[in-house]
Amino acid sequence: MRVFSDLTEYNKYLNLHPPLHPLMDSRVCKEAIPNFPQTSEEIQVNLFRISLKKNFTGDIKYGRSQYYTENGLMLFTEPGQIASWDSLTFWDGYAFVFHPDLVKKSAIANKINYYKYFSYEISNALFMTPAEEETVTWLFTKIHYELLEKKADANIEVILSLLNVILTYAELFYERQFKEKSSNPISISLKIKSILQNHYNDFSQPVKSIPTVSSIAGELNLTSNYLSDLVRAETGKSTITIIHEFVTEQAEILLLQTDMNISDVAYQLGFSNIPYFSRFFRKIKGTSPSEIRNQRKR
Repeated sequence: MRVFSDLTEYNKYLNLHPPLHPLMDSRVCKEAIPNFPQTSEEIQVNLFRISLKKNFTGDIKYGRSQYYTENGLMLFTEPGQIASWDSLTFWDGYAFVFHPDLVKKSAIANKINYYKYFSYEISNALFMTPAEEETVTWLFTKIHYELLEKKADANIEVILSLLNVILTYAELFYERQFKEKSSNPISISLKIKSILQNHYNDFSQPVKSIPTVSSIAGELNLTSNYLSDLVRAETGKSTITIIHEFVTEQAEILLLQTDMNISDVAYQLGFSNIPYFSRFFRKIKGTSPSEIRNQRKR
């Protein structure tokens, strides 16, 4: 697998001109994309990339992910992510690509670490309203022309300021998107509960392990970070809290309604360490498994 940590080499792979600045580059998509190789094996890109895709309607497919939109969307990728494509779909908009060194000495570096959307998958793109798209387009345009006109002499502080505004708006727009998704007829918390119920639907034999945020996110075709943000927007809780509360409810049912000893209850639910199960249960319920079992004997 080829690895790109240099803007010049990355642009060369994409059949593009050398970057406008040693640490960053801005592209007008409708001009750049026709030059791209139509197919690409997996490549690792150790650069930050922010894309604004607009002016297209229909099903857009990237690898195995497919989605439909009539408005613009934004995508964020961080260094180390893997990309590949079988064919290209043409779109309008901008792409801003920059080396991590551009922001290392800036407060933006901490913001990027805080904003989880850089690790979202393609299917978790930011779908914008027309007003949001207009705002972001203006910011991308300012960055592009600052680089296009001044190239290596571009004012880095100006560009970082514009980048900071884009990232701040993206966080706000994602919050709006999370709230809209959480108001859907089938909420994300109900989907999680359904997965957990299926995991523990047969008490005739022990389960192999306790569900994790990662395993549930995988079943929902979401990244763990995106799932956690959706859950927090809807419930105010973390995904792991919802999982742990469900597991302790199952434990309480077994303790109150069966003759299984505490060790068997723990094993049944996917715990291999009995002391850990007791600490886990007490942390969630505020009481021990033994105390719950004693309630059954009264």
